[in-house]
Amino acid sequence: MSTSMPTPTRRPPAYPLRLGVAGPVGSGKTALVDALCKRLRDEFDIAVVTNDIYTKEDAQFLMRSGALPVDRIVGVETGGCPHTAIREDASINLEAVDGLAARYPGLDMVVALDFSRSMLAKDVYPSRLERAKRELEHLMDGLAGDRIGLVAFAGETLSYPPTTDYAAVKLFWRDMYPWDMPVGGTAIGQAMHASLELLTRLRAHGGPSRAQVILLLTDGEDTDSEPLEAADEASKLGVKIFTVGIGSRSGELIPEYDEQGKVTGYVKDADGHYVTSRLAEDALTDIARRTGGEFFHADAKRFGVEDVEHALGSLKRTENEARIVRQYDEIYEALLLPAFLLLIGEACMSERRRRVKLPPARTPVGAGT
Repeated sequence: MSTSMPTPTRRPPAYPLRLGVAGPVGSGKTALVDALCKRLRDEFDIAVVTNDIYTKEDAQFLMRSGALPVDRIVGVETGGCPHTAIREDASINLEAVDGLAARYPGLDMVVALDFSRSMLAKDVYPSRLERAKRELEHLMDGLAGDRIGLVAFAGETLSYPPTTDYAAVKLFWRDMYPWDMPVGGTAIGQAMHASLELLTRLRAHGGPSRAQVILLLTDGEDTDSEPLEAADEASKLGVKIFTVGIGSRSGELIPEYDEQGKVTGYVKDADGHYVTSRLAEDALTDIARRTGGEFFHADAKRFGVEDVEHALGSLKRTENEARIVRQYDEIYEALLLPAFLLLIGEACMSERRRRVKLPPARTPVGAGT
């Protein structure tokens, strides 16, 4: 059974981070932007808007230098002092930013986070679950324009619809724990089906085409579902699944807590033996492989959120480049009239030289008849 949380009432517009570079003429602004683009383009999804009075020369410089693909560089002609378009009326720049945002839409991503009791294991400090929450908040701090939905799961699922209100997303799971879930267990397949349902609803609503992904964070010990079948369904829908396996490969005991949140012992099975939870890496790797995603291992030394960020950034760049229809501007129009006038001038000079008469030849001294 899947339970949906109320749709968020506040959906503020999400814009990419905007960084302005200003300074006196000749101070090296364009060279700085060129260097920044070349340094950051492999790690971030970036674009540039330049300001010139008429010529778009800064945009042309960046295009020629290969700072970014030409589709990611927009030159804005201000018709006056470019500083006016920054300090007093930024509407033309904001319009260019909106155009780039529409041209390069973000991701639709559903984060499926495991809230089963095994996520309380402490082989990842302070626990698998608490570390996952912290790392997800860090991941969202680097997002801009991506719609994020949530599925919390154990034996059942709780869903939060996709939104760009990242603060509300963080509040959804911040104070949630395994004992808040209606049913215990670990139904990874059910969580994946709930995630796909959220994504297919977005498709039904229309709008710009976006790449869709599921980010699954779990120790991988499925007890109540068929996750590989769900992975095959995701593959048919073109949804990639990135899996983050949390925990040690050797196994860890699962603590039990009292009402005050103090550890009172460790989980035992029906025969009185301690239950050990270990990472099911092979299953999570197979889920990712079937959908064209990737598997990442999170342990006590390294959680790997940077790898997830890089993978998502690469996916966005790949998807955006695939759907761009390139339109090229003629940037040498301003040179046509001077070149034409020079040709006419050269023709006139040639004609004038042909009309100049040579002086009559003189008779050599002493020449006779």
